[in-house]
Amino acid sequence: MKKFLRFFWKYRGFRVRDWYKHQRLIVTFVLFSPILLGIGGYVYFHDGEVLAYFQENVLIRVPLVLGVLIILFLVALKIEIELEKHVVFFTRLRSLYFLRRKMFYSKFYNAIKRENKAEKIKFERAYLRQNKHTVEVSFELRGTKSEQKFLQVGPQLETTFSGDLMDRQILDGYIIYTIAFQKYLGRISVDKVEMTAQGLRLMETVYWDFRKEPHLLISGGTGGGKSVLLFILILALAKIGNLYICDPKRADLANLERYEVFNGQVYFEVSDIVKCVIHAWKIMNQRYDYMRQSPQNKMGLDYSDYGMKPTFVIIDEVGAMTSELEGMRGSRLAAEYLNALQQIAQKGRQAGVFLILSLQKAGVDAVPSNIRDQLMKRITVGVLSSTGYSIAFGEEASQKEFKTIKEINGQAVRGRGYTGNFGEVIEEFYSPYVPFDRGFDFFEEYAKLPKLEIADYDQIIQAEIKNRSKIPEVSDDQTFSREQLAKALGTSPTVVQRATQLLADNGIYFDKDVKGRYGYDDQDKDFFASVLAYKRSEGVTLSKAIEQFIQPGEDD
Repeated sequence: MKKFLRFFWKYRGFRVRDWYKHQRLIVTFVLFSPILLGIGGYVYFHDGEVLAYFQENVLIRVPLVLGVLIILFLVALKIEIELEKHVVFFTRLRSLYFLRRKMFYSKFYNAIKRENKAEKIKFERAYLRQNKHTVEVSFELRGTKSEQKFLQVGPQLETTFSGDLMDRQILDGYIIYTIAFQKYLGRISVDKVEMTAQGLRLMETVYWDFRKEPHLLISGGTGGGKSVLLFILILALAKIGNLYICDPKRADLANLERYEVFNGQVYFEVSDIVKCVIHAWKIMNQRYDYMRQSPQNKMGLDYSDYGMKPTFVIIDEVGAMTSELEGMRGSRLAAEYLNALQQIAQKGRQAGVFLILSLQKAGVDAVPSNIRDQLMKRITVGVLSSTGYSIAFGEEASQKEFKTIKEINGQAVRGRGYTGNFGEVIEEFYSPYVPFDRGFDFFEEYAKLPKLEIADYDQIIQAEIKNRSKIPEVSDDQTFSREQLAKALGTSPTVVQRATQLLADNGIYFDKDVKGRYGYDDQDKDFFASVLAYKRSEGVTLSKAIEQFIQPGEDD
């Protein structure tokens, strides 16, 4: 029956009417009316006694009774105000009053002139539905006068209802805004952060489904709670997959190398971080080979359909890593690092290799745009500048009214920020609560975690990572001639010579011996191998491949 009715009519809530401007007075009068009826009934049946009572001392008793009535009316008004806070029906009436006022001052109405009468106001079609935690406002778009304004009114509704815009969609000729109240009530404790069918639970209504929203960018101001959020994510993700943790600032995350679950998977030397990212790229490619060769290989399947566990590459303070690479010799390390990072960002989802990048300030220089735009899940904690929010969330930031909340119910707020998928609606976010005051210790929890066994599809690459070491200094016995390098790479000396010239044109030079002949070290060899591998896999020319490495992307 419901489906039959929906075919002809869809309930959108209460339509906004002009009389809602009097709603509080009307409700208060309704609440006060039993008192008036009671007094009227008593007077009706005891009129003689009442009249005699007032005649005895009319100057005192009339004002006294009027004062009592005024006090009772104010009590009814106070009851109505409290009902608006706690009873959905009355809260909805108050919301209709706010929406009507918003539409009136925004001129979302048509004025109908009438002879010898005041103009009649008829609001454009707008509906409101509300429950305990959310309000849904629908505006008709079908060629209405205010159609363009309705499409941009979302941030203003956040202010009107003192809530947080959670969703915006256009459906059946209406734009529908969903606004949440008291979002902090959806905060969960750290022990509730776990994988569900909807993804990794971060709040009651916020999940990170990395299969659909690959890669995560975390931005945070100083003292905003970014490090604690990273520790929370590491604790949860270590239970379901492999983690590679990079901390170029040698700060909190570097301490994790002492725990068995992270043994051999924590990096803080710049050269080791570069190797880690490159090896993660190799893991991704090896997984693609594994899936391609599998008998169950089908279109549309991803790593989980082949029984693979997810792999997460976590780089804290990625801006510090970028700064370190800028000052290194020749920028080949930066080229290799950024290329591997870009490849994972673009192709990692299906193979189950995901990036988690954090930075204190989401500057355009910290993460190139061609990588940043692939990080689909965004979280900020603490307070950012308007530029920081724009870089973190893109164009959607201009449609959001970002608020600063320092206290809730007298308690200092930590870990508050915003989250959203890139290009989608941004909503308020509260990082999971960590009971430090009850003795909770992340390091104790990490010590309890078992190390995941290495699967066959990652075995070879994992062995390489375990045997990692710092990139050695160049020495005579590690130097290749042009012919030796060509042989080691399986290519011709002409290709090596051509690549050397193209790199020189881009400001990257190689050492020469006393006779003026080029010499190449192991680092150079790895770099050439990466360029040639990219050239073969992408089917591009040598110059295009080198350009991709040297200039990995234009910043916004």
